[in-house]
Amino acid sequence: MTSVQLLEKTEVWLHGIDLDNANLPGLADVVADVLSLPRDKVFVTDVRPQLVVLDILAPRVELEDVAGKQDALLAALAAVPGIRVAADATVHSEGILGVIGTPRADVDRYLADARKLESQIATYASRRVAVVSTGSEILAGEIEDTNYAAIREAMVAAGFEVEFGGIAGDSEAEIAGMVARLSGEGFGIIITTGGVGAEDKDHTVEALERLDPQLSTAVLAQYTRGHGRHVKDAVRIAIARLGWSTVFALPGPTHEVKLALPVIVDGLAAGSSLPQLVEAIAAPLRSTLPHHQPHHHH
Repeated sequence: MTSVQLLEKTEVWLHGIDLDNANLPGLADVVADVLSLPRDKVFVTDVRPQLVVLDILAPRVELEDVAGKQDALLAALAAVPGIRVAADATVHSEGILGVIGTPRADVDRYLADARKLESQIATYASRRVAVVSTGSEILAGEIEDTNYAAIREAMVAAGFEVEFGGIAGDSEAEIAGMVARLSGEGFGIIITTGGVGAEDKDHTVEALERLDPQLSTAVLAQYTRGHGRHVKDAVRIAIARLGWSTVFALPGPTHEVKLALPVIVDGLAAGSSLPQLVEAIAAPLRSTLPHHQPHHHH
């Protein structure tokens, strides 16, 4: 299967469709079923004469599930009470979902080209690294961020291209949004620093969990929740997968980042699984943390 990101182009226009007391959630369900999408990710957002607009909220689709499905989709809609489908009806999208309208005779060739392109993009992306610093104190310029320079030095020496991806505040939504944007821009490796502690301002692992509920984590130190400033019971690092991107959530202190970098480089080269790699990264980091002391960021 060829999984692709929809990025911001998520609308689908059904031209040549008229409704007469039709059930809109039911219409959306039919579209979701034909395109093998979760029903709770497809919504009707606009209805006009000869036009129905839907929004697809799934971040990714499998090309094999949507390519060339125009005829099947229109036929399924025509069978729904209250929906009239014109003989010249079409399905259109300005984004990747435009493949729904690919002629059936061209689908196999299109998918072969897409798989080849996806492979080429993944290979290119695998050498591109984006670094995201988190923390309101960095965003406010209160402290110097020394992690980018350390990551750039180590990763460039290992043959990677490294760019600064930005600074995110102490917000799950902000961190998740920045990581998702960088993944969409073709960075195969995204490294975040900071926000992995046990305090109420630490949200990086939770942000990545929004993007990848199956992310791999490793505990560096455990605490009693509610003791001092600890609202969580552990300091955790994490590795998430988002499309072709591998996302590493590392601690904030630069000396800990430097300990992690050789392990990351070796693990990527060896093709280690994410659970193996996150534990390998955690091993040298655990020795730097007193298990019952607060975890301070630089």
